[in-house]
Amino acid sequence: MTQLVIKKLSPVILIPVYNGRDSVITLVEAVQALVDWEILVIDDGSDTSLEGAFPASVRLIRHAENRGKGAALRTGLDYVYQAGFSHAVTLDADGQHAPERLEAFFEASQSNPSALIVGSRDLVNHSMPVHRRFSNNVTSLLISLRIGMLVRDSQVGYRCYPLKYRSLWNSSEDGFQFESDIFLRAAKLRLGLRWVDIPVIYGELGSHMNLWRDTLKFIRMYILSLIRI
Repeated sequence: MTQLVIKKLSPVILIPVYNGRDSVITLVEAVQALVDWEILVIDDGSDTSLEGAFPASVRLIRHAENRGKGAALRTGLDYVYQAGFSHAVTLDADGQHAPERLEAFFEASQSNPSALIVGSRDLVNHSMPVHRRFSNNVTSLLISLRIGMLVRDSQVGYRCYPLKYRSLWNSSEDGFQFESDIFLRAAKLRLGLRWVDIPVIYGELGSHMNLWRDTLKFIRMYILSLIRI
């Protein structure tokens, strides 16, 4: 595979993982075959250690206990912000994000360096599990109404964060609601919002998301946003 030529921006890849050793190793190998960006893996208290699982060029941070996807992303974003990178592309460790679309994220960031770049899946026509499709469409609609901008896919984790806005990820949400809260914070900062089409991929690994628990947490976050913003 041909590696991308990186110019101007200094991007880094963040991969949060919890109990997905085999899939994250496969993902890192696929990413390294495409780009020469630095990679940071945040192990959110997995049962099996990831020490020694990656080449020495891959940085690894580990939470001593499972704290949630949002907490892992916040740890990673704080780390690469302090390290001086300009942008961070986040991918889920379960193989649901195609590394081949990294080029599209990079091109979008070059054209819109201050924008939040987000992956957009087909939530209508693809055979996504019904409860996940319903949840995502409802939360996307509510957030769109809240911020006055179209949010196509509120729950997708394939994103490119402009790192000069540290308050963008200064969220108190530790779970999956973190990624929904990002849209509210981006609106407050008046950041642009750009979308990159990505395929819907569902592998053998199940989601760590709990439909009822995380729906209630989203409702709490949404109500609090009415006060905060």
